[in-house]
Amino acid sequence: MAKALSVNYTDTAISGVTSLAFERGLVNFGADFKVKSDEPEEAILTNLTSPVVYPERIRYSVSDVANIYAGSSVEPSLYSPTKRGTSLLAQVSETWKVTDSGDASYEVALPVSAHLVIKVPNHELVTPAAIQTLLGRLISSLYDTGDLTTARLTALLRGSLKPSDL
Repeated sequence: MAKALSVNYTDTAISGVTSLAFERGLVNFGADFKVKSDEPEEAILTNLTSPVVYPERIRYSVSDVANIYAGSSVEPSLYSPTKRGTSLLAQVSETWKVTDSGDASYEVALPVSAHLVIKVPNHELVTPAAIQTLLGRLISSLYDTGDLTTARLTALLRGSLKPSDL
């Protein structure tokens, strides 16, 4: 008998929405980045096209997880034979610049960053495709049902955490 991975949820169809698109940035590692540091469990890349005073860095880190079930609500009788897992961090740190077309001396720097942690069991059915599905679900959770406008992001940044249709 073959083993199969199930996500254990069903998404109800959204009226008028057949697909959602989320544009990814066109990051060109080979042309624009150099390795700033390279350790066994962490790498930091720096964007050579960014000004020194407005750097962009991308950081990756990976670590072993001794007990993937710690802090979960999974019943111990349902544990996998191995409790080990992997945690992956991806982080982008940038500095945005504000200028004023009417005042050439006006300049403000805005440090921003985003990071994502993926923690998964070491199991043969946890594939990159399964993780991509999880990432898509995470991104969708930042938007209103079937919508890619920024209304929910705006609400989240103001502390309104509950989706508008709940």
